[in-house]
Amino acid sequence: MITIIWEIFEIAVNFYQGYLLTYFAYDFLGDKDSKKFTKSSGILYSNMLALAITILNHFMLFENFYSLIYIAIIFCYSVQRLNGRTFEKIFASVFPNLVMGVVSVLTSNFAAVLFNTDLYTILSEKNFERFIVIISTQLLLGYCLIIFLRLMRVRKKRSTLASCEWILISLTFIVSIIICTFMNMIALNDVSDSVRKYIVLMFLGIIFINIVVCYLVIDLGRKSEAMRENEILKVQQEYNRQYIKNANMEYDTIRKIRHDFKDSLNVVHTLIAEQKSDSAGKYIEGIIDTLNGTEIFIRTNNDIVNAVVNAKLSAAKSFGIDVICLSSANFDGIDDLDLCRLLSNMLENAITACMNSNSDKKQIYLKFSSDNYNYTFNLKNTIDKSVISQNPMLNTTKNNKDEHGYGTKIIKDIAEKYKGRCDFYEESGYFCCNVILRK
Repeated sequence: MITIIWEIFEIAVNFYQGYLLTYFAYDFLGDKDSKKFTKSSGILYSNMLALAITILNHFMLFENFYSLIYIAIIFCYSVQRLNGRTFEKIFASVFPNLVMGVVSVLTSNFAAVLFNTDLYTILSEKNFERFIVIISTQLLLGYCLIIFLRLMRVRKKRSTLASCEWILISLTFIVSIIICTFMNMIALNDVSDSVRKYIVLMFLGIIFINIVVCYLVIDLGRKSEAMRENEILKVQQEYNRQYIKNANMEYDTIRKIRHDFKDSLNVVHTLIAEQKSDSAGKYIEGIIDTLNGTEIFIRTNNDIVNAVVNAKLSAAKSFGIDVICLSSANFDGIDDLDLCRLLSNMLENAITACMNSNSDKKQIYLKFSSDNYNYTFNLKNTIDKSVISQNPMLNTTKNNKDEHGYGTKIIKDIAEKYKGRCDFYEESGYFCCNVILRK
């Protein structure tokens, strides 16, 4: 009867562990469709994990390197159902298993020292000491994971750590798992009390190192977010200045036109009266060019968009490029810095392509639109020959390739960040860049 109760108790503990480790990945990454844990296959994968834990525990006292199976199950769940980059998913799969392994070996070895017994007895005998170890391990495991998740919620936004930083962090945890595994293999042997005490101290040292790493993760994220906000403010200030400058130029032009309007009419009237229609036409064209030179191409609810688009298209007009711009989007929910980088690079590429073109008709067509789910940015520029056939990778054609060539990559990265897509194609003598961002 006692054996059956122990089996039921340990199976219940395994299901608790499976749920806890799987839920950590769900909470850390978030479901792709914003579904609850129970509706995002979380229960299915937690049961699979619990079953794997139960099977391995039946055949061995400590899983050692077989714990990689647990990591694989959580990683499959992350890839199929959860958000985040690949390295974030690796982290969410490795970290809870590291915590479980370190907590397990720490409590078992500490209990062996406390109760003056060997590790094999703690892990195999169905007695009070083992019961205390199991309960302590599960409580400490849950506490550690909950504390870490709460610390991560301070930032709430997705982490801004680079992929190389996630690699270094994940490697730290993986190496810790390997060290803990070897130390536990040593502890499973018949070692003296003094050696076991040193093993416990080393486990505590590993825990301390990983706590420092967790703190660095959070601290780096906060600092990266602060740097990002400062960068956004700088960009906003710069383009606000540009927007004000354009507005002042427009105002000054209107004042000049009003001031010179009467004189201009007199000049035109005189030229027509003298039957100098060609001169009158050229004079009128000059006035029109003056008006078009500072044209306001777009007015939206976003000053950054207004400043970037009006500045870039004004420059395009000065190069003799015809411009068409349509907008029906409000850009809510898109980061200002991302908007600035996206539009600047799209327009810069289009203007450069038109300037290098030998076509008699140079034109840029820009359209913004949105629906309930997506924002669409469509940009077309004329070409005199196929770009994709000659340069399928869309590498920069500028001389200094170290300082240029990032525009296309930046556009693709922003599309990926917002779970959208970016397409480059050609049609009817136009090179087209179509970017879709999910709301």
